[in-house]
Amino acid sequence: MVIAEAFFDESGTNDDDKNLCLGGYVFEGESSVAFEVEWKEMLGRYGLQYFHMREFRQQGKGVFQHLSVEERQASLDEAIKIIEKHATCGFAFSIDKEDFGYVTEGSPWKKEYAFLANQTFYGIEETFKGREASAVNYVFESGAEGWGEAERVFKETKKQPELEAKYRLGEFRRESKEGAVQLQAADLLVWSTLRDRRKVDEGQRLGKSTEFNRLKGVRLHVHHWDGEAGVMIRWVRQVLGNDPAFLEWLQAAATPKFLTWLKAAGPMAVNYFRERFKEGR
Repeated sequence: MVIAEAFFDESGTNDDDKNLCLGGYVFEGESSVAFEVEWKEMLGRYGLQYFHMREFRQQGKGVFQHLSVEERQASLDEAIKIIEKHATCGFAFSIDKEDFGYVTEGSPWKKEYAFLANQTFYGIEETFKGREASAVNYVFESGAEGWGEAERVFKETKKQPELEAKYRLGEFRRESKEGAVQLQAADLLVWSTLRDRRKVDEGQRLGKSTEFNRLKGVRLHVHHWDGEAGVMIRWVRQVLGNDPAFLEWLQAAATPKFLTWLKAAGPMAVNYFRERFKEGR
């Protein structure tokens, strides 16, 4: 039984972009169909073929060129309200391209896109933890570099019944933004995420950009991988990697803040939690 669909887009694919972002929204039950109906009605009201943020920012160009500044803003406000009405949650994942090799050293990942696509499995697992056995369809925009690697890992994972159930793996497919308008909402999220990351790189605090804050009406799961994350991942692999069951148990509290504390606390703290894990088995 399929209980939800998750739609993902990417941003930051140009060579001069420091970060690659992948993100999108989850729609449960009939909400995906309801979203599509309302989104297409919104496009019709504003005379738009589609909603794409890169063109939204181009004055006098693209599909928004016939709209005034006020009409343009009104269309964006309405688009956000439709997302808030129908989306269960959103994911906004990003990685520093320069640190990708460091973050993924010792892992099978060769492409930033495939790495981020794989992280959506864990996001879906966490979102629906404790719910009845069911599947989620994963939908990505067509044409992304790294799709082949992401698809291969999905197929290999789906062959293992335990992992198929754990990550609720339904379909894993590609669509165009015109064919699946939910991807246009994903475009809005990843475009805003990339702009937020650019401001962070300029020294501003995370989550303070106007573009990103206006999307917080929907619960968002945000994560960024950079050199600092790479250091932590290496430490986790070194200290905990030989005990996958313990690592999975620890993940319930494995926020970056907690892991930083655990690393600083040293082996005694790790052993304390390992003993609590053994007692609970």
